[in-house]
Amino acid sequence: MAEFKNYKEVAFLLSKAVQGQLTEKEEETLGKWRQEFPENELLYRRVLTSEFIISKSKQWEQVDLVMAYLKVRQKCEHRLRRVRLFQVTAVAVSVLLLLVSGLFYFVLRDKSDRYPLGLMTENILPGNVKAELILADGERILLGGPGVDSVLIQPGAEIHTAKERLSYIGRQQTGKIQYNILQIPRGGEYSVTLQDGTVVNDKNTISLGKVVIGTVKVWLNSMTEFRFPVAFTGEERKVYLTGEAYFQVAKDKEHPFIVVTGEAEIEALGTSFNIYSYEEENRIETTLVEGAVRFAVADQTVILMPGEQGVVGTDGNLEKKKVDVFPYIAWKEGKFVFRKRSLEEVMHIISRWYNVEAVFQNESLKKVSFSGNLKRYDDFEHIVSMLEMTGGIRFKVEGRKIFITEK
Repeated sequence: MAEFKNYKEVAFLLSKAVQGQLTEKEEETLGKWRQEFPENELLYRRVLTSEFIISKSKQWEQVDLVMAYLKVRQKCEHRLRRVRLFQVTAVAVSVLLLLVSGLFYFVLRDKSDRYPLGLMTENILPGNVKAELILADGERILLGGPGVDSVLIQPGAEIHTAKERLSYIGRQQTGKIQYNILQIPRGGEYSVTLQDGTVVNDKNTISLGKVVIGTVKVWLNSMTEFRFPVAFTGEERKVYLTGEAYFQVAKDKEHPFIVVTGEAEIEALGTSFNIYSYEEENRIETTLVEGAVRFAVADQTVILMPGEQGVVGTDGNLEKKKVDVFPYIAWKEGKFVFRKRSLEEVMHIISRWYNVEAVFQNESLKKVSFSGNLKRYDDFEHIVSMLEMTGGIRFKVEGRKIFITEK
């Protein structure tokens, strides 16, 4: 454990670690402290969780920070000469927790001055399961609300609707291709299973007594439009996407699965991957989890392997890079995971999910870096509290507008 005189410094570094704002020198200093004792590493991991920060901030409502700190310090100094190492470590840990949670408390404490308590939790809720299905003939069906499961029959397909997902069984047909559209609004999410109708009989049956091959499972994020044919025809299975979706594609070499988004095409053969393609952000990201995909735009083509990402930016150039895939697919698991993302990028994602509008005071605030793990279904108040730890920024809520200003 670091010497007592360094506890305050360590607490400060821990608070910066939560915000993702450590310099290289600070990371080195904190790294040395983490390696000194196992207890240090455990404390580091405990502090870097939203649950710890929120719980500690609530506890501090009834505590005088300065007096509590002085009492613990006096106790620590008194025992320092006559207790064993593990006892000293235990007291030191309590001091660090006191300091770190105290720092967080003072960051969070003044939020009541910026918006009425209860306004956000009452009116700004996380997204939920909802979508609208637009059939090829123009009929519109709302999905995701309370109700019973149903089966719809349209020429060339059967549609099984449930609250959280849609199962679509197409039949091979010839002739003009017709499309259905699944639209996910702001504050919504939905999933769909596409089955191309190629079947084999089997006693271990699913889906109307048959095992369906050529299955594609798709998870759709907020503000997404997914267009797919009433029935796949020919050798290709081609769909169209605007927004964000995670795909699991069963192997079918004879019928390649292709996603068209913007000017790009992503071709998959037995793979899992995420596509992020919102028009207002002017970029397309394809992140591969397993298998392989061919990512093509204009005259540029790359083959992605697991752990790689293809990105098309505003300049139209296609780049491939290695990434940690989890931050890009965490939304499907009910989490937000940000690693040195700009506040503008973060607010695009948060705004769509909570159905709010972010308004920046000036352009420089958009470039503020943020790192952290948040729960996708947390109250908006918790999300704002964590974001404010970035430092130097303040959130003010007026209706469904979030004004982001400098402190």
